[in-house]
Amino acid sequence: MPETSIAVLFPGQGAFYGRALADLRDEFPEVGPVLAEIGDAARPLLGDRAVDQLFATRTPDTEQLLREAPEALQLAIYAVSTATYAVLRARGLRPNVLIGHSLGEIAALVAAGAFTPAEGAEIVCHRSIALREAGLGDAYMAAIGTDAGRAQRLVDLVGDPLTGIAVENHAGQTVLSGRAETLDTIGRLAAVLKIDFARLKSPYAFHSPLLGPAAEKFAARIADIRQRPLETTVHSPIIGRAYEDADRLTELLAGHFTARVRFGDTVRELAGTGVSVFVESGALDALSRITGRIVESPVTTVPTLLPEAGGAAVLRQALDRLASVGAVAAGSGGGSSADQLRAALLSDVPAEDFEEFWNGRGVEVRAFAREAYLTYLGAKEEPSVGAANGSLNGSANGSVATVPAAAVDRDTLVRQLADIYAEALEYPAEVFEEATDLEAELGVDSVKQTELLVRVGNRYELPPRPSDVRPAAYNTLGKIADLIIASGGSV
Repeated sequence: MPETSIAVLFPGQGAFYGRALADLRDEFPEVGPVLAEIGDAARPLLGDRAVDQLFATRTPDTEQLLREAPEALQLAIYAVSTATYAVLRARGLRPNVLIGHSLGEIAALVAAGAFTPAEGAEIVCHRSIALREAGLGDAYMAAIGTDAGRAQRLVDLVGDPLTGIAVENHAGQTVLSGRAETLDTIGRLAAVLKIDFARLKSPYAFHSPLLGPAAEKFAARIADIRQRPLETTVHSPIIGRAYEDADRLTELLAGHFTARVRFGDTVRELAGTGVSVFVESGALDALSRITGRIVESPVTTVPTLLPEAGGAAVLRQALDRLASVGAVAAGSGGGSSADQLRAALLSDVPAEDFEEFWNGRGVEVRAFAREAYLTYLGAKEEPSVGAANGSLNGSANGSVATVPAAAVDRDTLVRQLADIYAEALEYPAEVFEEATDLEAELGVDSVKQTELLVRVGNRYELPPRPSDVRPAAYNTLGKIADLIIASGGSV
């Protein structure tokens, strides 16, 4: 098998869901010691309450942590990325380059051996404390659906030197950061111009001049943390090059507070050097999606931890995919190989076609299989209900019925809807929460909402909507999920 050039991506803000750490800890033995090391280092700095979140069966969701414990959220995002990489490393992954996105650069440097997991946790904690002590006022970050040039023209039009571009992701998405009043004005301008604009789930206005005072405090706090030689190349989208052993890493990390992230440029550069596989070490798949938008030539993106079907199952699937390109040992995921799956499921399909199908739709197949199994268990306990709902027994004509949405975990259904809406609207998936108002908060007009409801209806096989029910009645993903469940939609 030819050698494959691999990059590992470490995500930043928003890369979290409630069971992410438990999914890892419950299934992979190497995760427990990593989390214990991180917890021991963080406890003196953040206290028991923040650290105990790492070991809970279910951590509060991102929205709750943003409101109540932003420091715990930052630590949890770092812990997920670091623990996921420990799993990948233990199973033989040896990437050519590591790339961190904002907060993710700390995890990338830990993965490269510059800092231990405990030292990385200390850096994350000191980062949060410096931001809290700086008292930065009313500010936030927002994704705007256009390229950096057009976004800059809007910023220049408003004329606030403390607000500007924070992140360049791809031609259809730029992130702004700065004062709330200024960003609110830009949001209104974007609405007039029909440019998507959405506030991000970030506790601070990272990568803006507003963070200058916090950067100084942060640099002083971490100045004494010792760095080690890099064992793997870390290419920074912030400094625009690979880190070197001669760099003073703590000073550079402090400088990140006010510097722009040029993620798109970095991914394009590395893809141009032959990197063809991008593995996302962390929760959700924001960077995988962005990478797919950036690179014109075909590349493989491998998310590792998603709430659908349980994060551990997705990570095992990711390990199977990496084994298929020789990046980790065969069987590292603990599941069947692609050939075994093909033989069991679609023996008449050519191997290459099956691999392409599995790489693109394997997560959905696993999710369906899991929900079908739960339906099967329910049918065993209540045969009449199972038969009425059309579980695995099939219909009278011998066809196999689909799984009723009522059998699907509601959180999973909301997450599926978030992916559908994110893809259609080209928003980051993390902006879609259960209670997010599509029009009031995200600017999705009634015409677009109607179009998306039709798409959802087709996807979940819903009955026709009554003519007197307006799309505005389903203005949040939570309400749409309830509609699907109440209507007996199928997944």
